[in-house]
Amino acid sequence: MHCPRSLLRWGLQVLRRQENRRLLSLSPAVTQIVKSAYPDVPVPTVSLPEYVWSRIDEWPDKVAIECGVTGRHYRYAEARELSRRFAASLYRIGLQAGDTIAIIMPNSPEWPIVFLGALEAGIIVTTINPIYTADEMSHQLRDSGAKAIVTISMIHSTITKAVKIVAGKTNPLVIIAPGFEQGSDLPAGTIDLMDMLQDGIDTSSVRFRGDTNDLAVLLYSSGTTGLPKGVMLSQRNLAASSVQYNSRTEICPCQPANGAHQDLSPIISPFYHIFGMCLSLLSNMYYGVKLVTMPKFEPKSFVKLLEHHDVNFMYVTPPLLLFMASYSGVKPEHLRSLRHVLSGAAPLGKLDIERFLEKAPKSPNVVQGYGLTESGGTTTIMEKDGTKYESVGGPIPNTEVKVWHVETGLDLGHQEVGEVCIRGPQVMKGYFNRPDATAEAIDGEGWLHTGDLGYYDEEGKFYIVDRSKELIKVKGFQVAPAELEEILRSHPHIEDAAVVGIPDERSGEIPKAFVVPKEKKISEEEVKKFVAEKVSDYKHLKGGVEFISSIPKSPSGKILRRLLKERR
Repeated sequence: MHCPRSLLRWGLQVLRRQENRRLLSLSPAVTQIVKSAYPDVPVPTVSLPEYVWSRIDEWPDKVAIECGVTGRHYRYAEARELSRRFAASLYRIGLQAGDTIAIIMPNSPEWPIVFLGALEAGIIVTTINPIYTADEMSHQLRDSGAKAIVTISMIHSTITKAVKIVAGKTNPLVIIAPGFEQGSDLPAGTIDLMDMLQDGIDTSSVRFRGDTNDLAVLLYSSGTTGLPKGVMLSQRNLAASSVQYNSRTEICPCQPANGAHQDLSPIISPFYHIFGMCLSLLSNMYYGVKLVTMPKFEPKSFVKLLEHHDVNFMYVTPPLLLFMASYSGVKPEHLRSLRHVLSGAAPLGKLDIERFLEKAPKSPNVVQGYGLTESGGTTTIMEKDGTKYESVGGPIPNTEVKVWHVETGLDLGHQEVGEVCIRGPQVMKGYFNRPDATAEAIDGEGWLHTGDLGYYDEEGKFYIVDRSKELIKVKGFQVAPAELEEILRSHPHIEDAAVVGIPDERSGEIPKAFVVPKEKKISEEEVKKFVAEKVSDYKHLKGGVEFISSIPKSPSGKILRRLLKERR
């Protein structure tokens, strides 16, 4: 029987891994697992809303969340009551526990009210980037089976297009929350969120009756092949992530509200993203922090926020820290109350941190952390007084991290680069309706294989050096090359295509396309326009288009992106 060479190579690799594991089992036991330096903490057994609201009796009249544009705000006791009313109103309009609701709106004071209210009603929440195109939204609406959507009037037309695309599969109700413009009318056929929050709504029946291990939040993460996959997170996953971070003063910057004191944090990271959801929202609200939201980043609005509020700490992505360091409108006095900055979502260089510290008058702590959607948020973080700026720190409580050799299947020691693997109560349940992808990501011992390459030093501090998943990070947003390649190949005059990320001073990375044209000539601008009409702005081919005769590929057909990057 004739065997293809690729299959033969794969078989030899499997045999080699098995032999290495057998030899390792005969050797003296050597653990290469890095465990948290902190003791384990109890994971909450209550629902996520109950955990988040558990201390509001200590600060009922303090402002919980305020819009940095309109000034609209809610106090903690008020927000708690409104979330219960929303839960009750979801029952009234026909939703039941186990149904799915989509939140498609930018950061706003109503966002946590809707999010926590839905979870308290036992309803699954899926979050969608509000700047997505209708095509992008429709995939997630169809895959999640959302029965209702909460959005704002400003993007209702896009929502309508997305709903039409999935017509027949699902026909969700549309609920309109307050926006940022004055005097906007309620679109026809929609439900006013404020009617669902009005006085007199009976909330006596609102009580979480589900299991905290059941699916609660469905976030979509870009993979290396095909469309984004739904990451299944339970209420326990998210509560664990929050308490693991909150439990240690060495890593958590929040100080509980007390008397006249209340920490304030500007919220730039979007709530629909795991970074903004777990840290900016859940962890902060547990401690009574005042959150000041921005619907999107705009230099003038951001500087105005800094002028009007004494900011104590903030969670940022690298482009925002670089902006504060270099933009003349951000003055040292704007940072006078800043104690702590945590950067995540993409690597940040030591020199960039030092540039920022030169401007900040009190030299706040600036550290990096590491996590991903599949790990429920943060998994490693540097201590507040840490000076290893390039490190993402050590594991948070209840968390184990190791570095794994993909070829041999062996765990690696310090200073050895391999795939970073994570184990802990915050790790996802799996991918929605994708048992094959779940089995590939989480092994039989419960280790989440991140696809990120890194190493750890003698002190158990981790460093991320590359992403084997080949995702492109544009201002903290994930861009899957496979998605853009699929679009490019659909063009009638394109034979083949590959997309890579190239460095960019402002965005971190931007997508660049390598295109093999068919017989008819096609221009760079035509290719860029073709893609721009189908995807969000941050996915546009701002790195340019290069025409080549063929895409370099391995014998198995995998695009050799490294060779393309070397062409630059």
